[in-house]
Parts: sequence; structure tokens; C-alpha cells
Amino acid sequence: MKSSIMQLTKPFTINPVVGLLAGSLWIAGSALTALGADVFVVDTSRSQVSISGSVAGSPIREQGPGSLTTHYGGTLLAEVSSDTIQFPGQSQVVAVNSGSWQPLADGSDGSEPANYGGTATAFLTTGVAAVREARVDVTSGALAISDGRFDTQGLTFTIPSGASTSLSYRLRGANNSSGVYALAGESATGQEGQANLTTVGDEQVLTIPIHYTFYYSLVAQNDTTVTLRGQLVATRSLAAPIPTWLVTPQGQDGPNQNR
Repeated sequence: MKSSIMQLTKPFTINPVVGLLAGSLWIAGSALTALGADVFVVDTSRSQVSISGSVAGSPIREQGPGSLTTHYGGTLLAEVSSDTIQFPGQSQVVAVNSGSWQPLADGSDGSEPANYGGTATAFLTTGVAAVREARVDVTSGALAISDGRFDTQGLTFTIPSGASTSLSYRLRGANNSSGVYALAGESATGQEGQANLTTVGDEQVLTIPIHYTFYYSLVAQNDTTVTLRGQLVATRSLAAPIPTWLVTPQGQDGPNQNR
């Protein structure tokens, strides 16, 4: 599976560490209607995404064990037919906190819960950065399903305009500064790969691989990279609803299908 390679042009160039974790901008939201969509529950135990990369040639490192990997939960909405799948929007895939990482949400000294936390050293400056309140929506047109597989290139991940997803950073050394970037409105698409939609018993399992590489130009052209790698796994039950009985106004029992 090939990653989607993207060069971002937003003004992250003022600080080397700002590119540190900004690759998480695949996090999403959408205002598209999702009426009639099937609801897949994201399996937190099997859904995780890790961050790796380098800042001006210096590797991105963990602030502590597991700080560059987190799990995801929530729901994925999809319209599934016999030979196509479409993601209409309004999914709510939410990152869990992997620990307490630096800096605080406003960029000041200290640690507090965050989805991701990383550190890097470049040009006599050491920086820390943290991503918080990441949540994911997935949208697409109708994608053909063949032998339980479909192409991921048509999937788009977008941070909604009203999302509170943020990247806070703090630099110390030759360069001393701190701040926070709102990641709302960012999107990523074009990943080349294959997702799976399988049925096991009365359960349908949706598996979407994640592999995106983002390029930033901090000092030289494309000298900084951030790679996201992992998967989202979500399931829905295909079991028929169990009927219950209601008492009608005439005192007669009547069937009611709980959905």
C-alpha cells in the first residue's frame, strides 16, 4: 500500500517544531446528510494511528512511552449496498488521550492529557508539541466493492470548521516561543490502498488502513516529514431486531419492531 504524499503550504514555517505533529490533520467532520446510513461502531482496541517523521533532519521522538500512538473510538457512517460503499459524512471517530504531554493546551509550560505528544531538537532548539481533541469524519462518493475490498483513494478525511482540534507547541534554546494552532478546516485525501468490508457471522467488519505522509518546508524544501500510519476498524451487527409488544389503546397487544 502506498501512502498519500502531500506538501502543505500553510504557514508552519515560523517554528521547526510546529511541523512536529501537524500530520494529524486528517481528523475530520462534515455537514453532509447521513440519513439512511449504516452505523459502524469503531473498535477502540483495534483502531490506532501512530505518528513518525523528522524535523529538519532530526527524528520526532516520544515524550514518553506511547506518546506518538493513540487509539480511536466513536462511529463511522457508511451507506452499504451489494457492490458499493459510500461515506456520506457525520461520522464521529474520536481519538483517546494517550497520556499527559507537554505543553499545556495554550502552549505554556506543563503537561495535561493529550492525544499525541512529541519532541524534536533542531538548530540548538528543543521543542515539544501536543495534539488534543482530535476527531475524524470520513466522506466519499460511491466506491466499488470487489471481493470485499474497495479503493481508499476516494476517501477524504476533514477537520470540521467548528472542531476544537489543536496543536500546541513550546520551543526552548536558540529560539524561544510557544503557541497553539487550530487545525479546523484541514483535510487529506488520495491515499492509495485497499480497505476491507467483511462479514463474520452476523457482524460486518470495516477496516480502513491509514498511511499518509506530509511534507513541510522549514529551512530547506521538504526538509520535514510527518507520517501517519495505522488503521480504523469498525463493526455493525447484521442480526435482525428482536420484536417487542406494546399495549394498544383498545387493550390489544401489537408488535413493535425495536431498531
